[in-house]
Amino acid sequence: MKRYDSITAIKAVACILVLTTHWTGAFGGFGVGLVDRNLGWGIMRFLGYGTMCVHVFLMLSGVLISMKVLRGKSYSWPQEAIRRYLRLSVPIFGTSVLVIFCQRAGLLWNLAAAPYAPTDFLGMFYETPIPLYKGITLPFVQSIFLGDSSLYGPLWMIPYIFYGTFFSIILSEVARGLKGKGQTLLYLLMAAAFLLMGGYYVNFYLGNLIAFLLLRLEERRENGGTRREKLLTACAGAVFLAVGIKLALDAFILAAREWVHLGTPTLNDANFWLAVGGAAASFGFILLWEALLSGRQLRLAKPILWVGERSYSVFLTHWLVICTFSSWFYLHFYDRGNPKLSIALNFVLSLALTLAASHGFYELLEKRTAHFLWNRAKRLLKDGNTAP
Repeated sequence: MKRYDSITAIKAVACILVLTTHWTGAFGGFGVGLVDRNLGWGIMRFLGYGTMCVHVFLMLSGVLISMKVLRGKSYSWPQEAIRRYLRLSVPIFGTSVLVIFCQRAGLLWNLAAAPYAPTDFLGMFYETPIPLYKGITLPFVQSIFLGDSSLYGPLWMIPYIFYGTFFSIILSEVARGLKGKGQTLLYLLMAAAFLLMGGYYVNFYLGNLIAFLLLRLEERRENGGTRREKLLTACAGAVFLAVGIKLALDAFILAAREWVHLGTPTLNDANFWLAVGGAAASFGFILLWEALLSGRQLRLAKPILWVGERSYSVFLTHWLVICTFSSWFYLHFYDRGNPKLSIALNFVLSLALTLAASHGFYELLEKRTAHFLWNRAKRLLKDGNTAP
C-alpha cells in the first residue's frame, strides 16, 4: 500500500498538540473553563487544540484501515482483531507498569503540585493507591473493552480505536460493493445519521470518506494527471485546510468555555464541529502535501515523520511525564528566579523527555514486543486454518 507521509506528518502535529494541551492545562492556565489570556490570540491558540486532535487521531485510524479494504487487499477478521488488540494493549501495558511503579516509588508529584497550579488539572489522578492487578487487567481487558481510564486518563479513547476498526471495515466493504450513485447515496445516508445521532464514530465515517476520495484522486493520477490538475488539487487543499481550521477554531473556543472534552459529539455540540473541522483540515493538508511535496526529500520532513511514527507512544507517555518530572519541576522551581523562564524551561525539558520516552516505547514495545507477538499469533492462526 502506498505510504502517505502526509498522514504521518498530521500524526506528529496531533500528538504534540495533545501534549501541549495537557501541559498548558496543568501549568499554563488553559483548562477547566479557563482560557489564559496568553493563549487567546494568534498562533498560541493552537497550543490548546488537543481536543480536536483526539478526533483527528480517530479519523486517521479510519483512513488507514479503510484504504486497505477499499483497495481490495485481502484481510481476515480474526487477524485484524488480534493485530489491533496487540498494537493497542502492549504499549498500554508498559504505561500501566510505569504508572504503578512511579506511584509506589513516590515519583508522582502531580498531587503535591496541584494546590499551586493555576487549574485543578493536576489533582484529577492518583489520589488513591493503584492495585497491582490493574497492571494486567487494565491494559489487556478494561481499557480495550470497557473504556476504563481510571489508571490513565488518555485511555478513554482506546475502545473507539479498537471498535472503529470493524466499523471502518464494514463501511469500506459496503462502499466497495456499490457503484456510482449507490456509493454517493450510502455516504449521504451515513452523514444524515451522524448529523442526527452524533457520536465519536463520526470520525471513522469521515476517515472512510477521505480514504474514498484519496483513492479516486490516485486513479486520476494513474490515468495521466496533468500539471493543471495538480495545481487544482493544491488549491482545493488550501481551501479545505483554511475552512477546517476556521471551523475547528470556532468550535475550540466554545469547547474551552464549556469544557466538553468528554462529551458525546452531536450536531449542536462543539466536539462535533471539532471533528468536522479536524477532518477538513487534515484532508486539505493531505492534498497540499501530495500535490506539492510528494516524492521530494525535505530535511524538515524527517524529524516530523520521526515524531509521527512514534505518535501513539507520545500519546501514552506524555501525561506520565507531566505527572512526574513536569510536576516536580513546577513544584521546586516555579517561584525561584524568573517564573516565566522557569515555566518555559519546564516545557522544553518535558517535551524532550516525552520524545525520549516515546522512542523507547516505540522501539521496545511497538516494534519489537507487539510485532513479535503478532507474528506468533499469525502462525497460530495459519496453523489452525490448515489443520485437518
